[in-house]
Formats: sequence, C-alpha cells, structure tokens
Amino acid sequence: MKKLNYLFYIILLLFFYACTPKNKTEFYLPAEWEPQSGVIVGGLDDNASFEMVNQLAREMKVFCLASDSTVATYKTKLSAVGVNLDSIQFLTSSTEFSYAQRDGVIFLKNGMGEKKLVDFAWNMYGWYFDSTIKDYIDKDKEKRALYTSVHLKAFPYPVITSSMVNEGGAIETNGKGVILQVESVNMHRNPTMSKELQEAELKKVLNAKKIIWLKEGAAEDPSGWGTLITGNFFGIGVKGHLDEFCRFVNENTILISFPDSLEAAIDPVKKITLERMKINYEILKNATDQDGKPFTIIKMPVPEIEYMTFALDTISKNDEIKFLSQQILFEQKRFSVGDTVHFVPSSSYLNFLITNKTVYEAKYWTEGQPEGSKAKDEKARQILQQYFPDKKIYQINTLKTNHNGGGLHCWSMQIPK
Repeated sequence: MKKLNYLFYIILLLFFYACTPKNKTEFYLPAEWEPQSGVIVGGLDDNASFEMVNQLAREMKVFCLASDSTVATYKTKLSAVGVNLDSIQFLTSSTEFSYAQRDGVIFLKNGMGEKKLVDFAWNMYGWYFDSTIKDYIDKDKEKRALYTSVHLKAFPYPVITSSMVNEGGAIETNGKGVILQVESVNMHRNPTMSKELQEAELKKVLNAKKIIWLKEGAAEDPSGWGTLITGNFFGIGVKGHLDEFCRFVNENTILISFPDSLEAAIDPVKKITLERMKINYEILKNATDQDGKPFTIIKMPVPEIEYMTFALDTISKNDEIKFLSQQILFEQKRFSVGDTVHFVPSSSYLNFLITNKTVYEAKYWTEGQPEGSKAKDEKARQILQQYFPDKKIYQINTLKTNHNGGGLHCWSMQIPK
C-alpha cells in the first residue's frame, strides 16, 4: 500500500509539472524593480551604505555583511539611529571583505517562487593577470572562497557555477531576457573567450534571450587604483561597469549617462566619456528588445563635482593623498613627487538601487557648492521619479563612496521574492 501511495504522489508530481506552463518553471535573471524579499549590503563603515541600511531596514529585511569583530559596533550604531535590529540579519565571517556586494553571487528566480544562485568565476576585476602580485592573488583566492561560502550558507539555493568571469555590476537586464554587457569589460576579464562563447554561456546560465554589447564605460571608471585617465587626471574603478552609466528603468526604457557638449569642452575626462556614450547611444538606438521593439533611450545628466587636486606626496598626513600618490608613482614613472594631479571619483547618478518602495539615488550638492550641482541632483531625481511614480526617491551623498570606486548599487544586492 505504501508503494502505491508513493507511486501515486510521483505521478501527481509529474502531472503537476507537465501542466505547469514552461515560463513558470524557467529560471531567469529578474529585473531590479520586481518584488524583493530583502537586500544584502556590505561596507557598513561607509557613511552612504550605513545611511542606506538605516532606511532599508524600515521597509524590508536587510542582510549586512560584517566580520565577527565588528557586529557589536554596527548593532550599537544602528540602534542609536532608531533601527529595529529585528529587520537586520548579519552575515558574519572571520574577516572583513572589500568586494563590492554586487559582484558576489547573483540570484535567479522562476514564476513559482523558486530561486537559484549563479556563481561566476572571479579574477579580481582582471588583476589576476598580473603575475607580479602572485602572493596577493593567492591570498585573495582564499578570501574569495570564504566570501562565497558565507553567501551560500545564508542562501542555500541550488548553485550554477560558470567559468566565465562576469561581475554583477557589469550585468544589466530588463527582466524579459535582454542582457546588456560591455565589450571592453568582458574581453578584459575573459581574454581567451570570444563574444560568441560568452553569449552562449549567458544564454545557458542566465536564460538570456538577447545580448546587447556596448563598447566602453565611463572614463571616470578606469581599471585599477590610481589609474591614469588622461593628462594628469587619475581615477579608481573597474573599467566600465554598467551600473555607472547605463540602466534599465522598465523593460523598454534605458537611461544612459551623457555629459553635455559644454561640459566636455572644458573637462578632458567628460570629453572622453561623451565620445564613448555617443557610440553606446547609437548601439542602443539601433537595438531592439526581446520582441523586436525599439527601446526608449533617455539621457541622464552627469554630476557636477569638484575633482580632488593635490601635489603627489608619499608621506602626506592625509591618508588618501598618501595612498593615491603611492599608487600613481608606482604605475606612472613619468610623474614625480610634487607634481600636481587631479583625482576623479567614479561619480554617477545611475548607481542607484531599486527596492520595493524606494529608489536609493546619489546626490552631490552640499551647502556652499555651486547651484549647478544642486540643479543636477534635482534633475536626476525628477527623471527617476517619472519612471518610478509609486516609489520614494531617497537621495544620499555618495561622494566619499565614489572616491573608493563604487556607489550605492555596487555595495548592495537585491534578493528576489
């Protein structure tokens, strides 16, 4: 009798799956505006990330990445600003992690509420190709394995692994199978893997229907630390992640960061960005969605900020100047101590996080700064409000975060519902 009951349930289960529409069981990469059950946030020492967690915890479950030694401090700080700690779950480990949260595991879902994780390969934004830092690479591989294990323990869903390197900040989707990728980023991370092979892998792993390749990212997001952009302008970045310059706001509308010609005429960095965005804009204008329909492309302003200008000084009492000076002088032999340089933060209005009730957006104006900066903040807010009329646009000053090469979107990862 038990065998008959068991057989009956097996037949019932098979019948259920046979009658379930295929699009209900297929896993896919959801758009960020789809319902979420929580958000993971790292880098709580960063003021912008901390402020975002403070607000996030008032609307949804927040998973905070922290080392064992810092949890008590974070709990005290969060309690002091009125956060209900029942809304926070700490993902702890024996060490701190400096990885952008976006570039860890990626969540897939299907129409039945089931989830899977994608664990793409990792090479520290291409740094593993540098044989001169072998000791660092070996240590990072161990640290990265620990980082991944923390996530797999917290979210015990089936895991899809891929030998392709693809960071989360470098992937953008409309939730309907269209995936944006950046050619300069992907080929840098996967030099032995053709675009055709990468497309095949993305279609297999993410169930993508269509891949649109943009050429290059913003000049403000170069590859590495203290990297020369042009002239004596330097920056920190990852070579052009999409969340710095190109985002979907619905399945058919794309925002693209676009300096105007007046800005480009007086700023050599924005001039490079403008030329790159002109090419990307044309690619998007000629592209179509999964149904063959054209996209609506909206130009987003770029922030108006003052670059950090300083003389190279390897013994400066200012830790940031000291660090950047050491990096620049190590990488660029034609510069010397005392030379004046400009540091360009990876600032952007497109590094925003969409949640169930809120869009967390960058702002840059502070008291005493030019009114043009304030106007840019407001214009960016209005554009986002237009496409998310039912959500609050919550702006956070991210300039210090940008100095470290990231933004609100970089330090967070949504968990689909």
